[in-house]
Amino acid sequence: MYSLREFDVDSGDTIIAVFQGRRGANPNLDIIVKYRQRGVSRLRTPLHLHWAIDLLIKKQHREVLTNDFVRFLLDLYNELPPFASLDDRTERLDHQIGDAISREVLERFQPLDAFGEYSVEFTGYILELMSICEKTGSANAFMFRGVLSAILEGRDIFSVASAASYRGR
Repeated sequence: MYSLREFDVDSGDTIIAVFQGRRGANPNLDIIVKYRQRGVSRLRTPLHLHWAIDLLIKKQHREVLTNDFVRFLLDLYNELPPFASLDDRTERLDHQIGDAISREVLERFQPLDAFGEYSVEFTGYILELMSICEKTGSANAFMFRGVLSAILEGRDIFSVASAASYRGR
């Protein structure tokens, strides 16, 4: 299986790879996001529950800064359109993904890197890619917004985990 695009994050310590998917309302535009950290031989698929728990850990240590980061991620989610065509997907994967995670953003939220498993840069890339995937697959996309909102609202861990692991009916 060949990747459509790869992104080096965390100074090359992590590779995020995007593959052709086959699900949702637009299977030809669907993507699968996987990553590999230095020293780990296999690709992993990030689950919503993974990044949600990571944000909860960060929030336990730096609540205000984490809430600001979650607001940034919510704004990013709200601004991201789904892929409109194969050309649009190719263009955005090649030239636009990661633009929102600027040096300024990384510097502002970098103190959060001291807590949890994932860096701010990694989380930004993963959430950008997975949000676009969610929106491309369904006009009724909601999961990312729901999980991020639950974290921001300070909901209990059960509510956040339930939102992050929802599979539909």
